[in-house]
Amino acid sequence: MKSFRGVRRRDGGSKLKDHELNNGPSKLCQALCIEKANLNKEDISTSERLWIEEDKDYQMKDITVVTSTRIGIDPSKLEWALKPLRFYILGNKCVSVRDKKAESEL
Repeated sequence: MKSFRGVRRRDGGSKLKDHELNNGPSKLCQALCIEKANLNKEDISTSERLWIEEDKDYQMKDITVVTSTRIGIDPSKLEWALKPLRFYILGNKCVSVRDKKAESEL
């Protein structure tokens, strides 16, 4: 993953910390080499090339899911920018930008 993420970096990705490899949708795509040329509009619910698996060894703990608006989108230009379409686990170190207001309302 570091090599895919490091393609555009001078250090080749060697200085990236593990939790920084995919803390955002664009970074995740870079880390997994997901590009328009190879997986554009791929439906992961039916795809045989890309899918999500359940981790059967994961021990479910008490987690709190934070719901917030999307980041990096100008709300005056797009009605969907204000909709609660961003979700993350409270306290997870892989979250790129925390919504302190949404977290305080929990």
